[in-house]
Amino acid sequence: MQSPAAPSNSSSAAKPLAGLPPIPALDNTFGALLIGTFVGLIQYGWTAHQCYRYYRMYPADTWILKTLVTAVLVLETFHSVLCMHICYYYLTTNYFNPLALQKGVWSINLLGVITGAVIITSQSFFLRRVYLIGRKFRPLVAFAALLLIGELGFSTAVTIDTFLHPSLHTSDQAWMNSAGVGMAVLADTILTAALIFSLHRSRTGIQRTDSIIDLLIMYAINTGLVTGIMNMLSFVFALAMPNNLIYAGIVIVATKLYANSMMAVLNSRRSLATQGSGLAQSSYNMSGMQRHRTTAPERWNVPTEPPASHTVIDIKVTQETTRDPMSSMDAFELEESKYRGEAV
Repeated sequence: MQSPAAPSNSSSAAKPLAGLPPIPALDNTFGALLIGTFVGLIQYGWTAHQCYRYYRMYPADTWILKTLVTAVLVLETFHSVLCMHICYYYLTTNYFNPLALQKGVWSINLLGVITGAVIITSQSFFLRRVYLIGRKFRPLVAFAALLLIGELGFSTAVTIDTFLHPSLHTSDQAWMNSAGVGMAVLADTILTAALIFSLHRSRTGIQRTDSIIDLLIMYAINTGLVTGIMNMLSFVFALAMPNNLIYAGIVIVATKLYANSMMAVLNSRRSLATQGSGLAQSSYNMSGMQRHRTTAPERWNVPTEPPASHTVIDIKVTQETTRDPMSSMDAFELEESKYRGEAV
């Protein structure tokens, strides 16, 4: 006689995983992180190539710029390693462990503070550029610097919170991330607007110079616009969907854009110099390097404030009557005295 438990055993054999907890959907959590990591690694390749070109093309730059580039490259490398470890830990090592998907690993805990460090290191270059424009822009520089420090503070707070409370996708982490991203967006907007305003005021009316100024304005708009759009998307998703990781995937891409923007500006100096060799003397205060104790790489593409008062040119026309027009000496004096001007 067949045992009545046989159908149950056959049913369990047909579905051996029925007794395990269901695996949550990963599309809007670690799937978003995976896509962000894919795109971020492509951008990291761009950054590494740009750093290689920088070291080859500008070996005479100051140690401050070289240190800044090295710091950005090291932080970007560590940031990429963290992203790869997150994907491998959750999607490979614990692919069949649903409980592990709810706990934070050390790499995802450190991702916030490293992101903030990359942003403030890259933006310090643009802060320096706006600082060199003139004194009237320095309050904006101070305000943008405070915003970036606040962004780093919120990123550090997220890292501390994830170590103290290992659970992921909490609302506290989401609002701190959104606050930090909002500060980064505002700082980007201030710095980009200041650069565009100063470049526009540096127009001289000379076609060759103005064409390169227009190109610099386009660079400033493009770099600021792309990072601003990505940060704004991350800000919106962090507020609208705080219980997933879509905003984190966008932040990975936005973080790489900061380093790419800085390196693109540094490596564009030679190409812009070939387009207009007289640009430094006419539109940028390159002649004041000794006065400001800065070098050409630090002041490259940095517009200067227009003078407070325009120079007045007083042209006087003098007419003379000569006795003997055929005399060589009188003819020379007549030619010399046609137009004489004194700059007041």
